[in-house]
Amino acid sequence: MSSARLDGLRFPDRFDIEQLMYRYAKAADMADIATQLTVFHADCRVRFSGDAWLEGHDALRAAWTNAYTRYLQTSHAVTNISIAFTGTDNANAESLITAWHRDAQGNEWTLHGRYIDTWYKGMEGWKLQTREIVAAGAVGRDEASLTMIERLTLSDGH
Repeated sequence: MSSARLDGLRFPDRFDIEQLMYRYAKAADMADIATQLTVFHADCRVRFSGDAWLEGHDALRAAWTNAYTRYLQTSHAVTNISIAFTGTDNANAESLITAWHRDAQGNEWTLHGRYIDTWYKGMEGWKLQTREIVAAGAVGRDEASLTMIERLTLSDGH
């Protein structure tokens, strides 16, 4: 493989974005809001479910504070990361997420879905501009409030 081809793959940038995805997941499991916020631009937009977008660090901090008072334990696994660079300092990424949750009463539920992200590289490095969670499904939870993945159907309707 030529060095031009290798350079075009942007391995250092891919590595940085992947590491930030893992940092976010670990911080979520540790209820470490300060670290989670370092992954996002201050003017970020995030949609966890439904139609409402959260905008900025203050909105994220409030949402996570609320979540961490409800859930005593979580485990987030991020896999199948796909990154497409759309410019020198911009990228789109998609990854699979499995997120297990346990509340104070011992109730458990698991989300299976995807993170749909846009990234921007500024003076502080790569940070998330937008994150949207779309669900393939959930076990142990009502799916009505989730944004579900729109699947393709075969031409015969199946």
